[in-house]
Amino acid sequence: IGEATKPAALENDSNEKQSSGLGINKRKSQPKKLAVGQGGTALLSSPNRSQGATQDDRDDSSSENSIGNGDGSENDNNGDENNSHASGSSSDSSQQAAILAALLQGGQGEAIRAYLNRHESFNTSDMGQCVPMHMPAPPSFPNEMADFLRSPLCQSICVLAGAGMSVSSGIPDFRSAGVGLYDTIRPELLTATELEQAIIEDDPTIALDKGMFLRNPLPMLELKRDFILGTQAKKWKATLAHRFVELLHTKLGKLTRLYTQNIDGLELQTSIPKEKIVNVHGSMGAAACEQCEVEVDFDEFCEKISSNIKDITGRDENAPVTSTPITCDACGNPSVKPTIVLFRGSMPQLFHRRVAEDLPECDLLIIIGTSLQVSPANSLVYRIPPTALRMVMNNEKVGRMLGILYGEDSVRDVFAHGHSDETCLDLCSAMGWLPDLAEIIDELPESSARLLRQRLEQREEE
Repeated sequence: IGEATKPAALENDSNEKQSSGLGINKRKSQPKKLAVGQGGTALLSSPNRSQGATQDDRDDSSSENSIGNGDGSENDNNGDENNSHASGSSSDSSQQAAILAALLQGGQGEAIRAYLNRHESFNTSDMGQCVPMHMPAPPSFPNEMADFLRSPLCQSICVLAGAGMSVSSGIPDFRSAGVGLYDTIRPELLTATELEQAIIEDDPTIALDKGMFLRNPLPMLELKRDFILGTQAKKWKATLAHRFVELLHTKLGKLTRLYTQNIDGLELQTSIPKEKIVNVHGSMGAAACEQCEVEVDFDEFCEKISSNIKDITGRDENAPVTSTPITCDACGNPSVKPTIVLFRGSMPQLFHRRVAEDLPECDLLIIIGTSLQVSPANSLVYRIPPTALRMVMNNEKVGRMLGILYGEDSVRDVFAHGHSDETCLDLCSAMGWLPDLAEIIDELPESSARLLRQRLEQREEE
């Protein structure tokens, strides 16, 4: 059972299926797909994905399971692509009916029926906007989207999160005027040569560059000292947006993976299992050696940050006056750091492995608080199946260059306009999860807690 195919393939066998209730349409050298038409079932070839498809898309479509002659072999029509078997072969018909009956009578019968109904037929005028024809428009937000989340049509949810997910926690970003790294960095305070300080003044990101770190690790550790120790002390709290994703796992049981571009580690404050989290750009809540990649106990690493690295802000009276490197016990190099991905550093291999595992089965991609301008994280938008829905929970419309459509032309994309906490709270309310959020209101950052209190008061008044 794989992705269903174009309606044209169903139309080719429509006369045969009306007379017999079962038809088989064969395509040479292409995997067969099980689809359900009005008159019965048919084995169909895969949709042509050559236009606008990536190599990953083609690989995914060619590697899916297929149902052949019952013994696992593929049907061959001896080169005649238009040749199809009608009701003349009763053995084929009965064999296919037996296979379908066995599938539907199994323990996963309900899920299989939902899958078949969803993939019954497609509108393929635009492969970037390919959805079941029984869903002529994407679900509205938030009520119809809540219905979709509960339905058997939605079994696997992937989340792609950006900085907007953590903004209500109070963590400053790189570019915020007056508080971001670009506006506040003072290279003369860093433990670096005059040349290194001059280079960092011209381009502050050099302080977080892999080449610079391997040459001189102290500027990066000095810049991130507050962030590292603040992460350990849980100075910043997981937001309503984080808690919404947590409820997708604890209440719904359909969260396949959270792909977060944030390095703040706030997702670790939730009950989302670590194996369901992919830190696309690493995490400030873990430590390892940049050279030998041996993991280091995070609390021990923080103790060394506190004792070895000076505080360039001048707020920590117990900080040392000068900085000394933190060496790796395994390889002896002064290259221990948080597991964040430095500029010009390599992406975690885990990201690529999880993408290959998760995306072919994804039913819904939720995009929270990201500009979708950074690759390869933004590739999730077009690497999910063409039947999967995409919900953008953002303050502005993003991803048009990646194929996301807004307005009347959209048939698979849902836009939830607003700040991440607000839109996530709207959907939590539609799902009936406000009581669950009320139980953890004291664990939220102040802005998130205030928003939740207002919503709870409104609900009581209603």
